[in-house]
Amino acid sequence: MLTSPVYSNNEIDDDVTAADIIRTFQRENLNLEERVIVVARRRKILHSACTALKTSYFAWHKSPQIEFVGESADDYGGPSREFFRLLMQEVQSSFGVFEGKTGQMFFNYDQVAVEMKRYYTAGKLIAWSLMHGGSGFKALDSTLFKLMCGQADSAEEFDWHNLPDGEIQDKVRQVFFCQTQEDVDGIVSSLGDWIADCGVPGIYNAAPKDMRRIYGQVIKHYIYFRTADMIAQFKDGMNSCGNLWQIVERNWKVFLPLFTNEQKELARDEFRALFKICWSEEGSNLREREEDTIFCWELLLNSIQEKQSTITFKEMLVFITGADSIPPLGFPGEPRIEFYTQENRRLPFASTCGMVLFLPRGIQEEEELTDLLNTALKGYLGFGKI
Repeated sequence: MLTSPVYSNNEIDDDVTAADIIRTFQRENLNLEERVIVVARRRKILHSACTALKTSYFAWHKSPQIEFVGESADDYGGPSREFFRLLMQEVQSSFGVFEGKTGQMFFNYDQVAVEMKRYYTAGKLIAWSLMHGGSGFKALDSTLFKLMCGQADSAEEFDWHNLPDGEIQDKVRQVFFCQTQEDVDGIVSSLGDWIADCGVPGIYNAAPKDMRRIYGQVIKHYIYFRTADMIAQFKDGMNSCGNLWQIVERNWKVFLPLFTNEQKELARDEFRALFKICWSEEGSNLREREEDTIFCWELLLNSIQEKQSTITFKEMLVFITGADSIPPLGFPGEPRIEFYTQENRRLPFASTCGMVLFLPRGIQEEEELTDLLNTALKGYLGFGKI
């Protein structure tokens, strides 16, 4: 049986950040000097991760060394960021434990998945990603996450459009818009037994003023209490890695952006500030041509900010770093822009390990740079092109 260090579960100050908490967790739980090799196939990331978890030598507290099949790059950070980004996507979409759209996902009610301990595995995979520099899960509905963390959310303002089941949407919509006694009588007649089965027997004696509260109770039943066994197994999976869920729950506010979509998209100034530009000697012909390119680069960033470009900051960040957002701990170094002479290579390229974007010197038009980057992004291996 794997024996790993366990987090001491000491109280943490209210004013700390998620980065502070994760660093403390790493310091007290992880042995980053020891490495565990994880062989991964880009088209089967989830299968690769689950296979790694089953090996006798797997240990969550060791630093994962990701080796993509058919690729020779050493893991100096880029492959790990890429692996965990793709893994979190597949856990959402392919594991059968979540339903709904990204940012408003809920636990799927599946007893077979419980018996197979898939919810446990999902929790363990998310914990593994988070503690080793992943950007977070960023998929759960925020109301669900708060309920999972023991917060007394009334759910009365929950948007019923976010429910994944169309039939359930229709039922709760009727409750949401109930305003008169005639409406209440109609709901009691058509939906009374169903609402009572949701743990709300008070529906039979309800008045119009009670209906918004009843709506919130029905929502909490459907997204939380109905799947309580699944959620408990998920928490156990996260807690199998140093009681990580306990830490998340105790500090839910700072972890909210890492589990839900309650985080603003990367903005131009934030994206721009990430990069150090590696210029040639000032006054040289190379420097002059580099300034031409950066002028077009700045125009492109403006176009992305104003949503006038087919490229997004998220796609660019993935291309350059392997991550789709800035990790809680930041990047282990400073992303850079370097230059090359276009006669030697046409398309821009990137090193995710070094977090370097290579741009051709002498680009004169924003449209030209956009076209080159679009072509490079479409051919990028990280988008599953192999």
